[in-house]
Amino acid sequence: MSIEVKKLCFSYFEDRRDVLENLTAEFDAGEITILTGASGCGKSTLLYLCAGIYPHAAGFLRSGSITVEGREPSKLPPQERCLLTGMMFQNPELQFCMDTVERELIFCLENICTAPEEIPRRVDEALEFCDIGALKKRSLLSLSGGERQKVMLACLAAIKPRWLLLDEPFANIDNASAREIARKLKQMHEERGTGILAVDHRLDNWLDIVDRVRIMEKGVLREESLKPAELEPGLLEELGIIVPCGSYSPSLSVCKSGETVLELRGLSLRHGENDVLKNLNASFRRGEICAVVGSSGCGKSSLFGALMGIYRYTGQALLEGRDIRRLKRTELGRIGFVTQNPQDQFVSDTVRREIEVGLRRSENAQEKSEEILRDIKLWRYRDISPYLLSQGQQRRLGVAALMAYNCSVLVCDEPTYAQDRNNTIAVMDALCRQARERGVALIFSTHDIRLAEDYADRILELRGGTLHALR
Repeated sequence: MSIEVKKLCFSYFEDRRDVLENLTAEFDAGEITILTGASGCGKSTLLYLCAGIYPHAAGFLRSGSITVEGREPSKLPPQERCLLTGMMFQNPELQFCMDTVERELIFCLENICTAPEEIPRRVDEALEFCDIGALKKRSLLSLSGGERQKVMLACLAAIKPRWLLLDEPFANIDNASAREIARKLKQMHEERGTGILAVDHRLDNWLDIVDRVRIMEKGVLREESLKPAELEPGLLEELGIIVPCGSYSPSLSVCKSGETVLELRGLSLRHGENDVLKNLNASFRRGEICAVVGSSGCGKSSLFGALMGIYRYTGQALLEGRDIRRLKRTELGRIGFVTQNPQDQFVSDTVRREIEVGLRRSENAQEKSEEILRDIKLWRYRDISPYLLSQGQQRRLGVAALMAYNCSVLVCDEPTYAQDRNNTIAVMDALCRQARERGVALIFSTHDIRLAEDYADRILELRGGTLHALR
């Protein structure tokens, strides 16, 4: 049983070069295979084609074919296709349709025409398999990134497809949650014979379960199929892949202690009956780079959401001595935010205009926008909609767009998720350079402790609803 790709040529636009060029490959259901390579080389595109989502939803299949166990997924009706291939996106929010965990699983089972009397049992079995029975009645909006990924895995466990296709499944969760999901994937593979093909820039959490690693470059797969023990750090670094236990080697200027620009005093926040933040106190200075770390669900995104005005809280958050809840509308741009889902912040119809919005008061805005887009390797996409970019590209655009604003504080929720090593370095170098040169307080969350150690002046861990200094 296998996925067979034969002489595949695919493009997103009729008049532009192919993203995948005459690609031929075979993936065996008896092995867990990881597909890796630099951002934009075509990995996610191949996965979407294997799932049958493309070319129906986007793009042009110029030539070649893809078969999964001898069947073409793009030609199957949805009910049959999802029993053949189950897809987990980078952002599970894009897949959820219902409001609670239980209803989402019921919806999935109804879509494959499961007998009504079987649905409750299969829902409970899937939740138990993923060890998330306690989340059954929870709202999906109230869950952390790691919890949402586990719910998405439970949906796939309930449907029981022949293949699991996973696009950066660990991009937005802590290492402990990633290892837990990896163990469940291995269990599905061994006990059910489920084929697994995953795309990832980071290999750390796969090394204990993966059988094969395939490397893609510019729309073409390298011929060699590597075992984990055969991976050479030098080759991975050269290809832009994040090296297990490797460093980022940033070149940062020394932090010059500036005045306090943002201060949190007794900030507390609740979601329903749950105390998420408890009497939290912290201060952040101009030109300082601060990393906020912590396990999935500890409250990092809730803290940032409070500063954005999304969540109500008690206590105070003071920007330059003034309560941010009392700022005038024209002053709200003094704090810039990069959210976990970059689609939430786009305001323009093209990539270039998204940058120019932040530069509208600057001289030579067009020249500056070109410079910014070339730095983040998106100049060639300048005239298309931001929503047509990959998630990794959208993340780089979201970060770059916010850097174009004149902010006193930049708050970035996982600014490097789903990025390869080279783009991770490019994004962080650009953010930190802006912080140093413009005297901006940069606050970013991350699950990559090595990234925090390499780039941050201070590291704060959010644990038990309060911030604890690690450095």
